[in-house]
Amino acid sequence: MSPENYIRSFRSAIARIYQGNAVVGAGFLISDRQLLTCAHVVTVALGLPQNTQEIPSGAIELDFPLVAAGQRKRAIVKFWQPVNPSQLGEDIAGLELEDTSHEAVQPVRLLKTSDYWGHPFRIFGFPKGHDEGVWASGVLRDQRANGWIQIEDIKAAGYQVEPGFSGALVWDESLQGVVGMAVAAEKRRENVKAAFMIPTSVLSSAWSDVEQRISSQQPSVKDSTDTLPSFRQVKLNALKKNYSVLCAKYEAAYNQLNYMLSQADAISIREQIKALDSEISQVEQQMNQLSN
Repeated sequence: MSPENYIRSFRSAIARIYQGNAVVGAGFLISDRQLLTCAHVVTVALGLPQNTQEIPSGAIELDFPLVAAGQRKRAIVKFWQPVNPSQLGEDIAGLELEDTSHEAVQPVRLLKTSDYWGHPFRIFGFPKGHDEGVWASGVLRDQRANGWIQIEDIKAAGYQVEPGFSGALVWDESLQGVVGMAVAAEKRRENVKAAFMIPTSVLSSAWSDVEQRISSQQPSVKDSTDTLPSFRQVKLNALKKNYSVLCAKYEAAYNQLNYMLSQADAISIREQIKALDSEISQVEQQMNQLSN
């Protein structure tokens, strides 16, 4: 799948969760009918105490604002790990849609990694006063004692992860996939623009359906390159490095379109994106040829 398709699925998987007509948080689609969000988002949506231990039975209303805004769906809770600060893997809820999602909605790519430091990320959430959602970005740091990953906004301007982003997927720009779910923002220190995510490794350990989804997205055995002759392996590794560089350039160019640009600059950037997309496709073909 090309970077453009990954980004398209990332955007379409974003869910907006309601309590009546009020937006209370985010979630994201991981399969045709399953979503992830935070348990505390579910308790707010259903008007329950935050420390509710039993799996809630009420239906939750949500939509997919970037591809099917206003077309609400109902979901029920299928997995429940309540808020419990003393427990690893707390504050996780798995939802299941009562019927299939919209045609435009696609499940997102989930990734597990142990190397987070310095990776740029993007995220879409619904802070107070922004029911239509806002984008934020920053860098990933590393794991805390409770398994959560620290994430930081290092920009001078722009939005940061804050209340209203809970349950939102965290998209790793370097790895081109979802590496976690936003769960909390730093509120004790006024000048600290930090927040925390539950990594996919913890999400998958808590809910087996997440692990199954990750496993289904991994390359099949026939795609393994472990047994390639050494010269082919060296060439493949070089192609992989080039692929990563091209993807980073693609992302950088794509992100520039979010800023106010002159018509000439916008045309120039779109031409760059088109050329990079072509280069990426060529490198993908070369890697596939070496792997077969």
